[in-house]
Amino acid sequence: MNPYLKMQVETSTPVERVILLYDKAILLLKEALTSLRQGDIPGKVNSIAKAERIIQVLNSSLDMEAGGEVAKSLREFYETLLAGLFIANKDNDELALENAIMMLERVKEAWEEVKLKG
Repeated sequence: MNPYLKMQVETSTPVERVILLYDKAILLLKEALTSLRQGDIPGKVNSIAKAERIIQVLNSSLDMEAGGEVAKSLREFYETLLAGLFIANKDNDELALENAIMMLERVKEAWEEVKLKG
């Protein structure tokens, strides 16, 4: 792991870590979209798979008891996102990838607002 990134992760708050994960997932999905447009199907598959793992980590880290309605909404969001990525991967669907990127960017903005208020 990049030493700078390692230090950034180790010294960040939980909300900052979530934002870092969103950033990485968005980057990977943008890479997948570029790969798809260039006809690099293995590259698309690899990038989507990595993004899916990040989303699965985010989903599995939700505390459903303590998180209440927010956790429930995030769980639904992550499951919808994963379903969309499955379709994007299976059908080579650019629009599904673009939608996933847009959805992640919007929710990331909400996390950034939480960080500012925190």
